[in-house]
Amino acid sequence: MLQTHSLHKSFGTTVAVEKLDLGVSVGEIRGLLGPNGAGKSTAIRMICGVLAPNSGFVTIGGSNISSTPKAAKQLLGYVPEGAPLPLELLPIEYLKYSASMYGLVGNDCLSAIGYWAERCDITTVIRKPIGALSRGFRQRVALAAALVHGPKLIVLDEPSTGLDPAQNASFRELLKEVSKDAAVIYSSHHLAEVEATCDVVSIINHGKLIFDGSFQSLRSNEVALLVEVSPHSIAEQLSGVLIDHIDDTWSRCTLNTTDGEKIVSQVASLGGKIRLIHPTTESLESNYLRIIRESETIS
Repeated sequence: MLQTHSLHKSFGTTVAVEKLDLGVSVGEIRGLLGPNGAGKSTAIRMICGVLAPNSGFVTIGGSNISSTPKAAKQLLGYVPEGAPLPLELLPIEYLKYSASMYGLVGNDCLSAIGYWAERCDITTVIRKPIGALSRGFRQRVALAAALVHGPKLIVLDEPSTGLDPAQNASFRELLKEVSKDAAVIYSSHHLAEVEATCDVVSIINHGKLIFDGSFQSLRSNEVALLVEVSPHSIAEQLSGVLIDHIDDTWSRCTLNTTDGEKIVSQVASLGGKIRLIHPTTESLESNYLRIIRESETIS
């Protein structure tokens, strides 16, 4: 349903997205992960036709969003980061306006609004000013507006902002239902949130795709070492991940190695101390951070 073809965007001398090839199929929820500033939002804006690429192109359902924007955007539902909405309108007014942009009028319009208002759990606030709603309700109004025309590609940029745990759970269930008939791309920098929601994941850093696959393949069965060292600077010099400052002098971190003797010698040569060294299986989070760190080294 979605395919980006060597998508590239620069701002002056700064490369935001570099030759990005990304695909999402109907029935799939694809997470787009990466640290802040990795290029996720720039990629999302190009996918949605908000920002023009310097080179490359985007197709939605086979339609090029630059050359045939009407056909491509008819298939698209987009919730931008922060879900910006006209605060002076009522949700019912905003949903009618959103539906009308896609040609929904009369009973078809009202039926679609009623259906998605109920599915997104906003029926109790649909006639209250958007400006008076909580952040969580505004997010759900934005989601209903993105879904009202029955899109085949749903693009969500940091969509869980403002949702409480119960709302988050119901939101995930809704997405899983919607994804049966649509492709979903879910951009976030929260690993646990993406893992709980998505089927597959793409990781970008400095605008480059550095990992693309299942969460199972992102996980590692390799044994690593959990160590506690002092002072704090030693953990960073050892290239530790998930560094946790236990107290004023000691840090705990994970090292992607099984050579304990080498680590003990390295700590001693750096003038540090070590009080714990223990084998451990590398966690999803530490593996994700290792992939990010390795990409930094390559860059």
